[in-house]
Amino acid sequence: MSTTAALVFVLMAGCAGGGADPAVQAVADRVSQIHYQTYQLALENMGLGLYGGADYDMGYRNRDGWEGPGSLGNQEARLYLQDAFAAMGLSVSVQGSYLNVVGELTGTTTPEKIYIVGGHYDHLEGDLPGGDDNASGTAGVLEAARVMSQYQFESTIRFIGFNAEEDGRAGSRDYVDNHVIPGGENIVGMINMDMILRPGSDVDPDTVIDAELEVQYKHPPSLAWARAYQRAAALYVPSLAVNDTVIDCESTTDNDAFLNNGYPAFLIIENSLPDFWDANMYYHTTEDASDRLANDSGSPGGVTYDYEFATAITRTVVALIAQEAGLVPEPQRSTGSDGAGDPPGQ
Repeated sequence: MSTTAALVFVLMAGCAGGGADPAVQAVADRVSQIHYQTYQLALENMGLGLYGGADYDMGYRNRDGWEGPGSLGNQEARLYLQDAFAAMGLSVSVQGSYLNVVGELTGTTTPEKIYIVGGHYDHLEGDLPGGDDNASGTAGVLEAARVMSQYQFESTIRFIGFNAEEDGRAGSRDYVDNHVIPGGENIVGMINMDMILRPGSDVDPDTVIDAELEVQYKHPPSLAWARAYQRAAALYVPSLAVNDTVIDCESTTDNDAFLNNGYPAFLIIENSLPDFWDANMYYHTTEDASDRLANDSGSPGGVTYDYEFATAITRTVVALIAQEAGLVPEPQRSTGSDGAGDPPGQ
């Protein structure tokens, strides 16, 4: 059996057959919509100094991360991520030229096997809050980390806020090229959450579009990994009606660097059928915020955010990683109380 075929077999076998594991279900059920929303709103407001203080106040919301250390809002978001991961008891580092923020939960018995949950925390230049793109996915990373940091797992789990995604996926490319590959790391599976708050379609408001999974170039291990997410949703979060298709496309986001180097990876994104670029009218506009009005229509942009949907996506991510990384049921880590690792400032 080839290495690729063996990996596909392992990933498929991990979720095949049987019912839900009660221990995994208990972990997944600790994902909180209140915590998720707190993270998302905090990230959406970066650039106002509400978290970091006056030194980070740009007078408007922005997380542009391209030049040097990035905008003040980008720097404030980076500080927030570091503080949040540290409060969870994770090992925290800022990686590479593009300042990716990494929180690591080291595995107990097979630490060389690594799972990654990531999303980009940067946005574009200008008065652009990026509430969905991608405060939504980054909030999912933080909430997954908050819950999973309260447990031990056989394998290592890394939670990463990638920077400079809006600039050619520079942060994730740097991470793979200058950290993963030189270190000979065994990335068993990577999940990228990028825009997970708007399941509806602006082309046809009566059309309900569920979360889609995208993989690239018919990469066999990645296809098996995406299918494992679909099965985890069915087992542990049946309220999340994940579409039964897996889209084969060039996703142009942070999972690409992993895919292009042979690591199993997929993207979770809203509105990817029939055409994401038409379905989301708020994307890369000033109205992509929980409190903005939609263009000249007078309708509130934020009312289209579905926090229950985003929480269900995050809950499924937690269930899949907990199942595959080898949950150690007892004992919980010392950060295991429900209040441990609350969002910074809470």
